Amino acid sequence: MGFWNFKPSMGRVWTVLYLSPQPLSAEDIGRRTELSSGSVSMTLQELLMWGVVRKAWKRGSRRRFYEAETDILALVTRVFRERELRLIDTTVERIERALSLLQHSEPSPRGLFLRARLETLLRMSQTGRALVAQFAGGGLLDLRSLSDVLRRNTAEARPSDPPAAQRASQD
Repeated sequence: MGFWNFKPSMGRVWTVLYLSPQPLSAEDIGRRTELSSGSVSMTLQELLMWGVVRKAWKRGSRRRFYEAETDILALVTRVFRERELRLIDTTVERIERALSLLQHSEPSPRGLFLRARLETLLRMSQTGRALVAQFAGGGLLDLRSLSDVLRRNTAEARPSDPPAAQRASQD
């Protein structure tokens, strides 16, 4: 859970639930994790929101019980869909905004260089988004398409790059 930048309490609660053979109550989770009841409650709400924990019922009991989602692929694809795609979309929007600003400015060697670099980043970001969306949708990834785009972007970026000496003098 830490790898995906979730809070430590989220990792502790999910792990306790994942390693439990039966659903646990919030009180049981608090005892096992040594978290306060308030922290357990807030953490469970966040984990429920992410879909990595679900409510469970035990016959004859009024208490709420929780269990972990055990389909790890479903967890990973949900994180990609909910968080990673949002980050990529934000990046694409910012690159598009920067390109728009450059299009409205006076053409210069530096501006042309920056535009070529930003267009390369935009194509790579859009390709990366398509790959992440494909993965998040449960599809198979074809990394050949990414390799082809990277090669094409590298080849397209080189001709417009000024020589190193010229770049140094421009900076």
